Amino acid sequence: MRQTLTILLILAAASVSAQQTLSGTVTDKKGEAVSYANIYFEGSYDGTISDTEGNFSLSTNLTGEQLLTVSFMGYEKYSQLLHLDGKDTILTVVMKEQLSEIDEVTITAGVFSASDKKKSATLNSFDIASTASAMGDIYGAYATMPGSQKVGEEGMLFVRGGDSYEVKTFMDGMLVQSPFFAKMPDIPTRGRYSPLLFSETIFSTGGYSAEYGQALSSVVDLTTNGMETDNKTSLGLMTVGASASVGRRWENSSLAFSGLYANNALHHKLFKQNVDWTKDPVMADGTLMYRVKVGESGLLKAFCSYNFNAMEMNYDNFEQGTMDPLAMVNNTLYANTNYTGELGEKWLIRTGLAYSRDLEDITYKGDPVNTTLSASQAKLVLTHLTTDKVKIRIGADVIYEQYGQEIKMDSTFSLDLTDIQPSLFLESEIKLSKKLALRLGARAEYTSLLESLDLSPRIAAAYKTGKNSQVSLAWGKYHQRPEAEILKFAPGLSAERADHYILNFQYRNNRRIFRAEAYMKQYDQLVKYRDPYDPDPSNYNNNGRGYAGGLDIFWRDQSSMKGLDYWISYSYLDTQRDYKNFPSHAAPSYASAHNLSLVFKYFFTRLSTFAGLTYSYASPRPYDDLNSQEFMSGRTRSYNDISMNITYVTTLFRNDFIIHMNITNVFGFKNEFGYTYSSTPGADGLYASQAVIPTVGTQAVLVFLLSF
Repeated sequence: MRQTLTILLILAAASVSAQQTLSGTVTDKKGEAVSYANIYFEGSYDGTISDTEGNFSLSTNLTGEQLLTVSFMGYEKYSQLLHLDGKDTILTVVMKEQLSEIDEVTITAGVFSASDKKKSATLNSFDIASTASAMGDIYGAYATMPGSQKVGEEGMLFVRGGDSYEVKTFMDGMLVQSPFFAKMPDIPTRGRYSPLLFSETIFSTGGYSAEYGQALSSVVDLTTNGMETDNKTSLGLMTVGASASVGRRWENSSLAFSGLYANNALHHKLFKQNVDWTKDPVMADGTLMYRVKVGESGLLKAFCSYNFNAMEMNYDNFEQGTMDPLAMVNNTLYANTNYTGELGEKWLIRTGLAYSRDLEDITYKGDPVNTTLSASQAKLVLTHLTTDKVKIRIGADVIYEQYGQEIKMDSTFSLDLTDIQPSLFLESEIKLSKKLALRLGARAEYTSLLESLDLSPRIAAAYKTGKNSQVSLAWGKYHQRPEAEILKFAPGLSAERADHYILNFQYRNNRRIFRAEAYMKQYDQLVKYRDPYDPDPSNYNNNGRGYAGGLDIFWRDQSSMKGLDYWISYSYLDTQRDYKNFPSHAAPSYASAHNLSLVFKYFFTRLSTFAGLTYSYASPRPYDDLNSQEFMSGRTRSYNDISMNITYVTTLFRNDFIIHMNITNVFGFKNEFGYTYSSTPGADGLYASQAVIPTVGTQAVLVFLLSF
């Protein structure tokens, strides 16, 4: 529940303070509101952002002549000299769009971005944090976007017919090995990191840049925040725990710390659980972010986070007809250092180091299984600004990964892996005209464990068909090393492969956006096996195949009704694959043909209240019915969910005070995610079955947050 707080912190920044000295609105030339514009006095730490309707208020102790600056990506910077004499001031700020944002084409095939800086972004950090069904989870918010599958028992991203392991997460360009909290069987997990930590996130559903490797289906790239804007402290109290955060800003550096402790004991008493918990889940984490300016243009960023979570349950082993004790303890450390700057007039540099260590201890029926995954990465990317129309990037990175697993049963079994993955990429971005853009790239990556070198060419192009519309194309080859859980038995396998083909149309005008994207993916060399627990290497091969094709539709409207923001996303998916222990081609159990999300948000300005509503639908998913002779012939019920949140912003002791409630599955839909079967048939020759259902029906979280 840590991410729930991000909704409140972002709303606090956009709220109307009772002590105002400067207020007004930020609009474009057409009178349309410019939301989330940065408003500040030059040379001070006094600043704020505009709300969803472009309104802002800013209290300050400054006096005399002061330069007010308003900025937002895609617009020219606005500056006005003000004389502050202690009296309230009302302003109307009209911003001019930059010509490059109006006229020039950008490649959009397969990419959804969330940014507080880019005008061309589809979402921003507020959208992610305030989506009711996501409860502040980055991946939960992107699950409402086209291309995503709703897989409620997992909580991870499943994209365009791909399995969850085919999605990779990067932070400031560095691979994040364990982006999700550790999970138990049929218990959904969530992302480890709050969207409040990032100024931009990119969700690519295919056709992504040559910079990204080892991802068959999708990448999520998180860009951490820059310098803190001012000194701030927040304290939070929730029905599931407590939190605190502190940010400090100096002239050329800043430091931010956040911490959280969560315990679900009270939550489980208030809301009936479909799990026999013997120890309620507990979680503690801390995040530290340090930023320092280097020279005139350089910025050094250091990020470090530690997560702990633990839980115990009696696992319903329906297959054997037993309730088995199952316990899990997980400790994860992730550290990332990143530098960006200039090397002369024509060169830009981005370089970084990252280290992660994930310790997972699972005890099943008294037998411990201890798994350790550690990884180190070094990366360098150089960008040459050849001309104002041509940009060339060249990069190299190396990942050193160690995997170890110890299983203690009647005796002790140890399984260890070490892999070194060096890679190179070269990519050029060429704007042939204001209407035509081209991106050509190639990636080469070597895997020491597989003893293989893979080459991945990639091409993308975009053509502007009108003032507000464009068409994009993308094609590329992608490779990914098999999972460690398989390689520990069969390290001699080859990389899995996928070819992406994408055609995208986008129309954007007057704070409305429409996207339609058709795609096809061809899978090759997928891993197959007879038994997932057989340690014999001959049990595994790369003979798997598959395909996924479909159509994604997205519509967003922020201007038809004052205060209302909504989007609609729909995905059609046709997919089959022959992988793992499948006897033939079939749609996998996580794939539903139709997915629909309706997301509504409304800001009641006079009441200082924000409300959100999300409706999610997924058509029936396939599962293997053991009482049928046809493989994967069973179908679940359709998935339905309505979630909502409401936030009230006020003041307490002259400080921002927020009360927030988030309710999921408001109407208690009886969803199911598949079926498990008994290992032996009954007297009638049929196998007894039991539905896999959510851990809880309707649930709510109440949060109080004080910021000062």
